[in-house]
Amino acid sequence: MIDWTLDGFFPTRRQPAPVLETADDFDVVLARGAAAAIDLFSCFVLIEAPALYIASVVFTDAYEALGGYIVPLSLLVLVPIYASYSFVLEWRYGRTPGKVNRGLLVVMADGSACTYRASAVRNLLLYVDLLGVPPVVVGFVTALATDGRRLGDRAAGTVVVRSTTPTDRDAAITADTDTSAAARTDRDREG
Repeated sequence: MIDWTLDGFFPTRRQPAPVLETADDFDVVLARGAAAAIDLFSCFVLIEAPALYIASVVFTDAYEALGGYIVPLSLLVLVPIYASYSFVLEWRYGRTPGKVNRGLLVVMADGSACTYRASAVRNLLLYVDLLGVPPVVVGFVTALATDGRRLGDRAAGTVVVRSTTPTDRDAAITADTDTSAAARTDRDREG
């Protein structure tokens, strides 16, 4: 049970097929927001909170001197951590754990895998998207007013779409097994 639950968050090398027609769907825009929340939470809990704890132990005097500024500073540090996290995972796997959980995939506009350059551009322009007040509203309005792509997606030539990954564990196992068996059978017939 726990393995399947965690599988709903881990990206794999084998990317599911993108459904390009879903790029401008309203539910994809909402799913992108939920995926971003999951990823921000993951970045904070798994990366930043342990780093803050270690910093508080190692640099006790400096940490105490900052006092009430710790929370705003930690939020400022969270943005580059999130952008780096998104960059690496989208470049290598086409999706972050939040996107895996919401059934989303980052691909080039033609449906091919997201490239190193495209991932870098879309995540660097995350800073421009965050300049709005409040950023969530600006990003949401931008996505709705256009074809579902934020500024970073437009500059990088990427789209965020639904993937064809089965959401049911048994269907996923069956689909993976059937695909592998069919592929082996087809190779044997051709060979």
